Order: sequence, then C-alpha cells, then structure tokens
Amino acid sequence: MQWALDKSRAARAASFTAAGLLLVLVGMGTSSSRQRQQGGTAGGGEAPAELHSATPAQLRSSGAEKVGAGLLLTCGGEVLLLQRTSKNNFGTWGLPGGNADDTDADLLEVATREAREEMGPHLPRFQVADSVLTKRGKRGQKHYVVFVARISPEERASWRPHLNEEHSAWRWFPLTELLAGNTALHPVVELALLHDPWRRPVLAAVGGQAG
Repeated sequence: MQWALDKSRAARAASFTAAGLLLVLVGMGTSSSRQRQQGGTAGGGEAPAELHSATPAQLRSSGAEKVGAGLLLTCGGEVLLLQRTSKNNFGTWGLPGGNADDTDADLLEVATREAREEMGPHLPRFQVADSVLTKRGKRGQKHYVVFVARISPEERASWRPHLNEEHSAWRWFPLTELLAGNTALHPVVELALLHDPWRRPVLAAVGGQAG
C-alpha cells in the first residue's frame, strides 16, 4: 500500500513539473523587469531575461514541433514589416525572423540572426520592451516568439534595411493602420497585433491602446 501511495505521489509530481514548464514558457515575456545587455557593431539590444534566454529545446520539450522567433521593430508608434516573396504566405507583411537552428543559443539569437540574414548584417540598436510566445497550427504545434524591439528616432533615420531574396519591400506602418484590419498580414503578425492574449502586451510595448 505504501509503495502504491509513493508511486502515485511521484506521478503527480512529474505531472506538475511538466505543466509548470509549459506555463512558464507560455507566460514568459509579460514582464520586462529583468534585462541584460546585448550589442556590438552589428546591432543589438536589451531583452526580458526569461523568454529571450529560453532555448529552442525548451519550447520543443513543451510540445512545439516548429520553433521560430522574430523582431517587431517599433519607433514612434509605427512598426517595421517586410513583404514576403516565399510561396507560403506570399505577399503578406511579416516580421524579420525565422526558424531556429541547432546552433542558436537562445530565442533572441534566433530573431537577431534571422533579421541580419534578411535585412543586412548591421541592425539598429534596440531595446526589447516585451516578448510574447504565439502558437499556430491545428494542434498549436508552431511556436513563434515575437520580440517587440524599440529603436530611437536617430537610429531609424540613419538605417535602411538591405533585403535579401525572401522579401520584396519594407515599410514602416502606423499602428492604427494595421489595427484597422485592412492589411494582408502574416499569421504571426496578425496574432500578435489583433488577437488576445498576445495583442495586449504587444500593443502596450509598441505604445498603442488595447481596447
């Protein structure tokens, strides 16, 4: 009887541990109280410690089959989006970002590496104001982290993206225009800006009002 009780307690503890990891990963990025510096000549910034330092392996252990990350660059109530040329979601406006590689140390590295590949090696200096973990797919198996990255007006004025073949155009969109719902957005951007629970922290970080 004692053996059976101990076995039951162990099973409940394992269940609570797995559930706790998933809740931590889903809830990451809603607090910006802890930050670390990242920078250099190629550009970089500060980010909330929990989500940016999470690894792709951690997301996969919580059920993700596909893991990615991107930067939502913002300045003065506007956000930078890129128009896609790839077959999937052709013509939509999305983030600089992409899928995680085995060599990526953490999710912020995924986002910055992909941004440099798509917009040139020299990114503007930025500060990550917040980050959210979006989930897509029939089973919620596609996990993508959006880092809301603020840049200064001076950085914006002195920097221009140099796009690779994955995108055909770039544009700074007023947030109000995107919230009107008339722009063809990539599904990740649509989730981050228009759908709860992601839109509230994202809009707050960009400077908009979540109604």
